[in-house]
Amino acid sequence: MSIFRRFNVPEFLGVSESVILSWLQVIESNYHSTNPYHNSTHASDVLHATAYFLERDRLKSCLEPADEVAALIAAVVHDVDHPGRTNSFLCNAGSDLALLYNDVAVLESHHSALAFQLTTKDDRCNIFKELERDDYRQIRQTVIDMVLATEMVRHFEHLSKFVNSIKPAMKDTDDGSSMHSGGRGTPDSSSTTAALTTPENRTLIKRMLIKCADISNPARPLSLCKEWAKRIAEEYCSQTDEEKRRGLPVVMPVFDRNTLSVSKSQVSFIDYFVVDMFDAWDTFADCPDVTTHLQNNYKYWKQEEEKEKEKKEKDKK
Repeated sequence: MSIFRRFNVPEFLGVSESVILSWLQVIESNYHSTNPYHNSTHASDVLHATAYFLERDRLKSCLEPADEVAALIAAVVHDVDHPGRTNSFLCNAGSDLALLYNDVAVLESHHSALAFQLTTKDDRCNIFKELERDDYRQIRQTVIDMVLATEMVRHFEHLSKFVNSIKPAMKDTDDGSSMHSGGRGTPDSSSTTAALTTPENRTLIKRMLIKCADISNPARPLSLCKEWAKRIAEEYCSQTDEEKRRGLPVVMPVFDRNTLSVSKSQVSFIDYFVVDMFDAWDTFADCPDVTTHLQNNYKYWKQEEEKEKEKKEKDKK
């Protein structure tokens, strides 16, 4: 609730804190506490990261209060009712959700749809009840777009659009070789701010914001990074167990309990998904602490991976 107060969410929505608390409780109760990773703690973690990013100077200058409120709401609901299984699993299993959403962005569509169903069905937790129709539609559109952006299938598409659109918008105060205008911490020119605050660019910024918050675990302090790595590995291994048991395709063979290397999986994940995205985001938003954690954690996982290789070599002899 403190994060919502900090961003004046009750005032913006025109509802009491008790309504927002009721809403938070309803959303939390629809997260699965039995999931090792995709549970309400993950939602809280993403909310925390979202708030941290929203307080960066560049984002303050680019986003409007409605964007901030929508981003915080999206962070809270982005994985509500997650079953602890991936989209690929649900499609292969012919689940009701996969059938309902035609095998396209199954979970993300469900999270956003259910979030609004839960919110609007009871006035006691309807945080949108005092908004004007147009304001509500704007918030709703933004929340849905941000939640859908967390689908990893379109990860590189979103990253490419962000880099290719935001970099030109920031060119006027430097030579274009960096996405940063005038260096870190330097205020943007009015023309840069105007370019960044177009509706199209604000949409790209909000998508990248929630994407970075959603997979920020490798950029957390090492103790948290290790805990989240353990949790996601357990959840994915559980899926592999069920796929084998049911004769379904194993979509993530690396997460097999008999052969799993958490360090190797983390190195691969960081290399493939995280490094380029956080490099682009840091250049835009200026998050040196995040980058430092990411670099240190990557070194840790690489060292652990090397230790595992050495142990295997010794065991062979």
